[in-house]
Amino acid sequence: MREEYKLLLPAVGVLAFLVAAPTFYLFYTSLLRWFLRDPAGPIFVGVENYIRLIQSADFSTSLIVTLIFSSASVVCSLMLGLGLALLFSENVRGKRVMRTIIVLPIVLPPVVVGFTWKFLLSSEVGVIGAYFIRLIGLGNFSLLGDPQLALASVIIADIWGKTPLPFLIFLAGLAGIPPVFYESAKIDGAGGWQTFRSITLPNLKKPLVVAAILRTIDAFNSFDVIFVMTKGGPGMATHTLPMLGWKIGFYYFDVGTASAIGVILLLIVMFLSMPLIRSISR
Repeated sequence: MREEYKLLLPAVGVLAFLVAAPTFYLFYTSLLRWFLRDPAGPIFVGVENYIRLIQSADFSTSLIVTLIFSSASVVCSLMLGLGLALLFSENVRGKRVMRTIIVLPIVLPPVVVGFTWKFLLSSEVGVIGAYFIRLIGLGNFSLLGDPQLALASVIIADIWGKTPLPFLIFLAGLAGIPPVFYESAKIDGAGGWQTFRSITLPNLKKPLVVAAILRTIDAFNSFDVIFVMTKGGPGMATHTLPMLGWKIGFYYFDVGTASAIGVILLLIVMFLSMPLIRSISR
């Protein structure tokens, strides 16, 4: 065995223990009928949990909500992060202070983000829900109590809390583009859009892909913000797959079905992430 491979063995062993072993155990438990309150214990049932999930109306609704929530959050946070990075990469007055303010949400735990936005959107004491909504003449209604507005509200909260990550990635990517590229484009008479399309965007391909992968993984597994703000309600309006897995696992103590939801989430994220990973590894 080559010497460099021997040096990698400890790290690979730790990674296998921390990641591979729990993943295999998740797949295994998803094939069991396992109710924690059942004295009979786990029973191997194969793909029965998956079949029952696919036929469930709650699963279909949760899958649709998850796709809407994740796609809206990822796309908006990437676009907003890119726009802010482009703005504050220029010589703007006070950009250091503004950068610090923009990055602040990333240091807040998701639970704090959820409580912050729940308070802001409250129809009784919230600055937005109780004051601003009435100020612009929209009356008195609950943003988190309306099925359509509740989903939009948790998406906005997630975007606010997660945009700093792509913002920082894009800032680092922009800093790595040689200034001579822009100087040459300016001499050739290229406009702002032409410069962005021909220089900035191609050189930001890898940062864009990395940010998209990280945000996709994070969005599909988002639980804290939704749990704190709505607990999946009203009704099934904000009931994502992680919320459904929590409900099945910790309310009904159905470990097998909850594990099956975890496996489905893992496969969805892998299906979406693998093409992105291949695009930057070529």
